[in-house]
Amino acid sequence: MATVGFLHVAAAHVHAARRLLAEHAPGVTDVHVVDRTLLDPTGDVRTRIAARVGELVGRDVDAVVCTWPALLGDVVRVARERGIAAVGIEELAATAPVETPALTA
Repeated sequence: MATVGFLHVAAAHVHAARRLLAEHAPGVTDVHVVDRTLLDPTGDVRTRIAARVGELVGRDVDAVVCTWPALLGDVVRVARERGIAAVGIEELAATAPVETPALTA
């Protein structure tokens, strides 16, 4: 069974992400990491993103879904460097059935 890791900037996004996953990829396991500091422009945001994606990878996720569009480019880059797929929440919420093998495997 596939496991999808969600990276959030607010705990309020966890419930919505679980609902979307249940609708579009039933049976897929979810793991959530919430880090509000990713919105803080001071310091090295890319290092913090890498740490959070690393945390998800350490929890054996098959793919990462980023729920904050402004962070997606960096999340995709870091995930790709670690050998897993990453997408934005918009892709998961699309009305077409989820076809991405990383999300449905």
